[in-house]
Amino acid sequence: MAALADDPEAKYALSRPRLVLGVVALWLLACSILTAMAWPHVGPLEMWDPDDYLRLQQVRDWLCGQSFFDVTQYRIDPPGGVPMHWSRLVDLPLAAIILLAKPLIGIGAAERLAAVVIPLITLGGLLGAIALLTARLTDRRTALLAAMLGTTAPLMLFHLLPLRIDHHGWQTMLGMTAIAAAFDRKAVRGGLLSGIATALWLAVSLEALPMAGLLGLLLALRWTAGEGGGRFPAFALALGGGTLALFAATHDLAAWSRPWCDAVSPAWLGPLAATPLLAGMGGWWADNKGPRPKLLLLTAAAALGGALLMTTAPACLSGPFGQLDPVVRRFWYENVPEGLPIWRQAPGNAMLLLLFPLVGLSGSLLAWRAARRETAAMRNWTTMLALAGGSFLLSLLVQRTGGFAQACALPGAAWLLARALDRIGRQRLSAVRIAGSAFAIMALSPIGAMIAGEGLLALRPTGTTTQDVAGATQGRSCFAPCTGLSGLAQLPPSRVLTGLDLTPRLLLLTPHSYAASGHHRGAPAMRRVIDAFTGPPEVAHRLMVDRSMRLLLIDPAGSEAGIYAKAAPLGLMALLLAGKPPPWLRPVPLKGSSLKLWQRVD
Repeated sequence: MAALADDPEAKYALSRPRLVLGVVALWLLACSILTAMAWPHVGPLEMWDPDDYLRLQQVRDWLCGQSFFDVTQYRIDPPGGVPMHWSRLVDLPLAAIILLAKPLIGIGAAERLAAVVIPLITLGGLLGAIALLTARLTDRRTALLAAMLGTTAPLMLFHLLPLRIDHHGWQTMLGMTAIAAAFDRKAVRGGLLSGIATALWLAVSLEALPMAGLLGLLLALRWTAGEGGGRFPAFALALGGGTLALFAATHDLAAWSRPWCDAVSPAWLGPLAATPLLAGMGGWWADNKGPRPKLLLLTAAAALGGALLMTTAPACLSGPFGQLDPVVRRFWYENVPEGLPIWRQAPGNAMLLLLFPLVGLSGSLLAWRAARRETAAMRNWTTMLALAGGSFLLSLLVQRTGGFAQACALPGAAWLLARALDRIGRQRLSAVRIAGSAFAIMALSPIGAMIAGEGLLALRPTGTTTQDVAGATQGRSCFAPCTGLSGLAQLPPSRVLTGLDLTPRLLLLTPHSYAASGHHRGAPAMRRVIDAFTGPPEVAHRLMVDRSMRLLLIDPAGSEAGIYAKAAPLGLMALLLAGKPPPWLRPVPLKGSSLKLWQRVD
């Protein structure tokens, strides 16, 4: 007993069941708080993002008879529709809950149940992955602290709110699962599980490619530097085989001839299947050899994948948006905050991206220094430091990756917090220990970083402004709660010309078809809509006649309307906002709605 009391590590050690119980308790608490926050939005089905609406519409279409392999949205730009780049993998759990609950509570309640439950289940998986990763890096007590800090990470939690059913939450959860598996002490098991999780991560969205590539590169470097046990060969084989298997399972035969650049497709099977398979198969042969044959093998595998990509789809080298129409880029892509870099974010968003990841990086660096005498621990913290640093740099370039950067910062921040609590716990006065512990938890948490950011912004001179696109265009848009749609929904099904932001919510809650939405595979339709609202009325009239559109709908207070009117003061949108519609448009009243609707009368 005396020895136990003198050993701080033994005193604070957690058993595995207690760690699991603690993580479950934190998850249930987070679920309760997040559900309470979202509950007012559940009944009216007011979702957080346009993609959430469109995801649920995709599930509806599938359950109503559209092929599992066909992810075309036929009510956007009819009659051909717009092929979506989304994976059916994310639709599966939503559809399962809807099918199970529909006979008991009806289709409307079943959809709401699925939209509430699935993000929370994903959150549970994410907290579990964070705790497992941290336990493998350090100890179980620190793992519990990491999970606790995770329940306060705003950028990460935003993608896991009830009703947030798009793929971003799945990306974060699968990415952290892949990283946690990579640190498994059983090398082959860890490599296999990490490779499978990485294949799923990429199948859900190719947005994972930079971080998945970094994870693979770090495992390859560890292997080249002498780490044996088969971790990297197992990872590579599981990644390559998993990528092929998932593509075959979720696509029909025709998809094998479509080299899309924005999702796993034949264009990417070179670097994502051929390269890892060759590296994995050759890796077993070279596992016990020196660095030179390993480097030659990796170079050959990378060259094969790159050659296949350049041969089959050289356009993909410029990225999924490299060929985007410049007008669409200007009016749409450059006004979507989640795709913009930090220097084009509102100041508050910029602080969220910056401060807590820096806390995590500092903790990871100190943990690396403390582990210098232990080869395995130092190697693991080196890898984690690189992953945290890579995710942080990526978040500075693309805002939507900020949630993943916060997740990668949690192990380092938790290590820092554990050491701070150890020092505070040695104080004799209980009041000092209590106050000091509370301060340390707040100061090293994402909430503390957010408060610090607000304090820094408050120090700016009065009247300071920033010319950022994100802050300038974040007006209210009707993809979120804003106005009733019952009047529009009661009209006979028609084709409607409306803004890109409005379309996903309207698809879900009305029977009409729409000209375009903010999804890049529909760029030609997006260009037509932009030209219609920024050009003279004759352009819109010609488009509506050619496409058999009878109705025109706008959200006068939405950010998209303001963008069009500012860019083209004499264009159709500016005229509509000024109350000067062309004579071929007749107003249609929408009772209880802030939207404005007109009917083409010629």
